Amino acid sequence: MEEYKEAGRIARDALKFGIKNIKEGKSYKELAEDIESYILQKASLAFPVNISVNNIAAHYTPSSNDEGFFKKGDVIKIDVGAHVEGYIGDTAKTVEIGTNQYSKLIEASEKALEEAIKIIRDGITLSEIGRKIEEKINEYGFKPIKNLQGHSLEKYKLHAGISIPNYDNKSQKKLKAGQVVAIEPFATNGIGIVVDDGLGNIYRIAKNSPFVSKIKSKFNGLPFAERWLQNIYGKNAHSKLIFFIRRGLVIPYYKLIEAKGGIVSQAEHTILIKEDGCEILTK
Repeated sequence: MEEYKEAGRIARDALKFGIKNIKEGKSYKELAEDIESYILQKASLAFPVNISVNNIAAHYTPSSNDEGFFKKGDVIKIDVGAHVEGYIGDTAKTVEIGTNQYSKLIEASEKALEEAIKIIRDGITLSEIGRKIEEKINEYGFKPIKNLQGHSLEKYKLHAGISIPNYDNKSQKKLKAGQVVAIEPFATNGIGIVVDDGLGNIYRIAKNSPFVSKIKSKFNGLPFAERWLQNIYGKNAHSKLIFFIRRGLVIPYYKLIEAKGGIVSQAEHTILIKEDGCEILTK
């Protein structure tokens, strides 16, 4: 538990550092690398920093040649993860650059997270959590994204088997004291569904093989960025990645966008389930 708490503190501080350093004109790649460098001073990376802009909800990190940069009016989701000896802290926040057009949308996901955390305890059903999130987001006039979920965490496992809905999915599965989970409401002014939209520059190992043993050892089987492979393979990184994908050894995470182009906000904390409540590890 000490490792979980330390990872949570580091992820929290890295997120605050990243939010503080977002500004109009700064490149996505520069911000991602700044945040990752911050984490690496104190811990290891649980996954590439996700920088999801406007209608992008998740699973996007800048590539090594990314030329994207922040613009006035952008709604930015920053999702960061740190691990200490495999125990993960995962947290996210949404900010808007230079305008306040989407302040209510951002508030909707934040308040939904707060309300969910208030009711979480040993024995609560997934349905209850999802219903609370959905009700709060609906109060603001928006929709939860139904095919994105929170998730349980275990050592070196970012998604450890339990998916925590952002709507009432009628599941009677219960959380138990001692479990660590990430709760992450997504709110949108769209239809509440995300779809694949090309590569997000995030990958994971699909099959064990000597060909990918260096990657597995370096990143402990956790998701990794295309950018990171340059530290292993140098100028051959791109061709190596293509080879691994074609052999089915590595598979990509696809960038997820709101199906009707809606703007998306996200808020996330990692929490420890207790008998009579929960403890926020990334606050």
